[in-house]
This record gives sequence, structure tokens and C-alpha cells, in this order.
Amino acid sequence: MHAPSLADPQNLIDLPARIPPYWNILEFCRHIGLQKLPGRPAYWVARVRRKDGGYRQGRLAPAQLPGLAGLPYDSALCLAHQWFSSAEVSEIASQPYPVGTTRHLKYTKTICGFTIGDALGDYVEWKRVAASRTHFETTLSLINHHIIPRLGDVPVDELTSRRFTEFCRDVLETAPKRGKQKPRPKRRIDELDSEALRKRKKTVNALVSILRLALRMAWENGETDSDRAWRCLRRVPNADAPRHIFLSRDECRRLLAQCHHDLADLVRAALYTGCRVSELCRLRVQDLDDKSRSIYIQSSKNGKARYAFLTQAGMAFFERLCDGRNSDDLVFVMSSGRRWSGGHRHIFKAAVVRAGLPTGFVFHGLRHTYASQLVQAGMPLAFIARQLGHSNTDTVSRTYGHLTFANMTAELERRFEPIDLEMANFQSNREYRPTSVQAALEFCSWPSSNFFQGGGDLVRSMRPARLDRTDN
Repeated sequence: MHAPSLADPQNLIDLPARIPPYWNILEFCRHIGLQKLPGRPAYWVARVRRKDGGYRQGRLAPAQLPGLAGLPYDSALCLAHQWFSSAEVSEIASQPYPVGTTRHLKYTKTICGFTIGDALGDYVEWKRVAASRTHFETTLSLINHHIIPRLGDVPVDELTSRRFTEFCRDVLETAPKRGKQKPRPKRRIDELDSEALRKRKKTVNALVSILRLALRMAWENGETDSDRAWRCLRRVPNADAPRHIFLSRDECRRLLAQCHHDLADLVRAALYTGCRVSELCRLRVQDLDDKSRSIYIQSSKNGKARYAFLTQAGMAFFERLCDGRNSDDLVFVMSSGRRWSGGHRHIFKAAVVRAGLPTGFVFHGLRHTYASQLVQAGMPLAFIARQLGHSNTDTVSRTYGHLTFANMTAELERRFEPIDLEMANFQSNREYRPTSVQAALEFCSWPSSNFFQGGGDLVRSMRPARLDRTDN
């Protein structure tokens, strides 16, 4: 857990004594801390991340507390920076980088004429105004990492289909990179397995959407006389896959049993509402509406506000959390009192491992769990889309549509009037023996199994006949 701000003198008094220091991040790889050992004076400490991945820690000076002489936070901060820059420490320390996400375009113009980098600059400024913060930051990260290094200095009028194809191939063959990890070597397209290739195609499609909008905006603004640049861009097919990792109710209970109480509240809220973690972390007490039995999501991924309706049990859960609190208080905070800001990831992953769930299951999977249950319970897709904050049912149908097949046979039987009554009676007297396809649908229905991966004869039986002919 992260400590409260060490710049607040009251926090220094309230923090209980313990052996590990309380740390605040100044920059990534640079921290200042307070060490309050039982029965001893409190000390300011600092640490850096070494190049080999470990940490180097040093004691700075006594901390100023009531009745004890020492340095206030500002003076300790100056000492920490002096310690960071000392020859002994800087020689072994990793390079620091700022906390938070980059919010500017990393493009420096080096040629004359209107370039793709210029077009992206105008697009980014529009997105800064029009998009939600999280969507803007994600979009900017994709632009800075993928598009600017490859196409930034290409004049808009010189972007051709051939050059665009080279860009797509380069992105597909580049290994995904997270955070500050070192880039991994490229892999040829034919060396990627189907799932890795699908994920890379999905990244390409996100980049295509960004480029098309940026170049179309440049054409509409009169920066270029030709619309060929944005019209020649095409999305890559077969980049979407149905979700197949979600939890049963028993697995949800096992997960909750392994979560600390503050994380458990966040997990329960996701299971009751299907909200994204960012939406829950911004939720305030005043957003709970007991008249409509819902919570008000002020800002979502697409920038549109919505109401997420609750069951009676869900409403009781939120009322318990909000009881006796101020209307402007955040509903979900860490046990330290600080707001959640990405700190849930590592402790959620640890809880998943302790609960014996698939290691690939992440917090966002709780949203898929919520949606999957509603789909298989026969809830109309339009209602599910509204609950999740999607503008239409396309995303729900594409992501969870395979789960509706288990109900199709029953619906068809109930609504389709028999043509031949004798045949209908004969069918009703037969012993039911499911085909491999029917067995597969029953096998993957919620919650009897949630991690289905079919193969062999089963896949061949489900494949269209035209595909079988191509195998010969």
C-alpha cells in the first residue's frame, strides 16, 4: 500500500511505527521516505532504483515531529535531491522518469511542408478538448510510440498505399512493449501464433483509425488539397475475438476471499455494475441515486455520462459504503486514505494467484464477467450495451454474441410452429443426444465452464463446409 503524503505534517504524526519505511514517489526510480521504528526517533530516508533492478537506500536526517527536533519535509526533499545527484549514487542509479502519463506530442519538425506529424499535432489538440482524459492519454501514447517514429516526417501528400502497407507490417512485426521495459526483437508475421497476430492487428486498426481521422481533419481544414491520403488507409480484418475468460460465482467468491477489504470493495462494485475501474475510482457519494436505484457515471471512456442500474443487493452494498460520508467524498479509497490510481493492479494480480484463477485474468475481466452473465441470462443486448456505456449493441454482440447460442435452441423450439405434427411428436419422444456442436455450446455456457478452448473433431464439426473443401 502507498503511504499518505509525507508533505503533510499531520500524516507524519498519525503514521504508526513499523520497520519498513513509508515511501512517496518523487519520480519513478526516485523516492523519499519516513522511517518510524518502534521506540526510536523518526528519520527521513531516500532510495533509488539501481541499474541491476535492486534498490539503494540511504538515511538523510531526523524528521521534525512534535517534541522532537529535526528537518521538515521541504528541507528533507533538498537533501534527497543532493543524495540522488551524488557521484556515488548517480553512478549506479537507473535513469528517472516522471510520474504520470505524457500529455504532449513528441514531434520535432525537421522538413518543410505539411507532414503527418503536423496533422497529428492538430488532431491531438482537438482530442485534448473533445476526448475524455483516459482516452486522450491512450491515443497520445499510441501516436508517440508507433506513428511519429515511423511516419512523423512523411509529407501528407506523399503517403501512398505502399508506404502505408510497410507501416502496418512494421507494427505487426514489432513486439508489444509495456512501460519502460526494453524492446524485444521483431518477429516475422508468419512466425506469430494466431492470438499474438490478432492482438497486433488490433493495435494496427487503432492506429489506422487515428491516422484516418487526423488526415481527414487536415484535408477538411485545407492543409492539403487531396483526400487520397486518408482514403487509401484500410483496416486489417479478423482482429476481434470473443471473450472467453470470465468467472463463475464460486470463482468470484474465491477471489473476494483473497482480497484486502479495500480491494474487495472495488471488486464487488465491478461485479455489481460492470463499470471500468477508472469509472469506479472517480465515483463520489453524491453519484448514488436511491430513487432510481443507480449510480451516475459522470465521465466514461467515450466521454458520455450514463446511469448504471443496480439490483437490490447492489444498492444495499453502495448504501453501506456511503452511509455517514460527505456527498463529495470518493466512494472507493485505499486503506491509507489515498485515492486509487493504478495501485490496484499488482495486488489484484496477487489475489488472482492466491485464488487459483488463471494468471491472465485482470481487473477488466470483472466487467466481462458481469456482461457475460447478463447475456447468458437472456438480457436484451440493448440493455447490456446501455449498462456498459456502449453507444450501440455492436460491441456487445461482437464480444459476447457467442454466449447467446446456448439459448437459441430453446427460443427456436418455443417460437417455431411445427409443420408436421407427427414428426414433432416423434422428435419429442426421442432420447436427447446432443451433437458435438450442441455439446460445445452447453459446455461453454456460464457458469459451468469459463475457459473453453475447443479443437480437433469439435472444431471441424463447427467449421463451414466451404472451409473443409480448401483443406484437400
